[in-house]
Amino acid sequence: MKDDPGKLREKILFAVFAGFLYVLAGSIQFVLSIGVMLDISSVHSLENSALGFLFAPSDFMGSLVLVLIGSIFLYGLMELRNGLNEGIAYVYVGILISLLFATVYTLVMAGNWVESYLLNDPKITGWSFSDDFRPAIYLGILSLCGYILWKKDFRNMDK
Repeated sequence: MKDDPGKLREKILFAVFAGFLYVLAGSIQFVLSIGVMLDISSVHSLENSALGFLFAPSDFMGSLVLVLIGSIFLYGLMELRNGLNEGIAYVYVGILISLLFATVYTLVMAGNWVESYLLNDPKITGWSFSDDFRPAIYLGILSLCGYILWKKDFRNMDK
């Protein structure tokens, strides 16, 4: 696929930014998850702070998914920096996978909201928005912006 240098530069910058944010969020969430599993008391105090809200420390597998998505972006960046245009496919796959996980987490949150508020389920009467808010949701907004910017490029890839 032939990109003009301006678009390619935008995609490289996007891969740097998205890859860094995903790996950073996943790493923080991983460390917090390990702290919760080991029952470290200082981590429990972080759960009620803004850091706990942003990184949902009880989601160990989610942290690994975030690191995986970030590594896909960063591998695409590496390929692009080495002059291989195939690296753009990694950036596109990173965008699609992150959108998939953001959608899944959003649907889980919506399902729990429906179960809690509309069905008055006694098991989750104390459910709140922050119980299901995951970094994949707000980082998915970044990927959605990338998809909207380059959606024609997704369709026009050479076979």
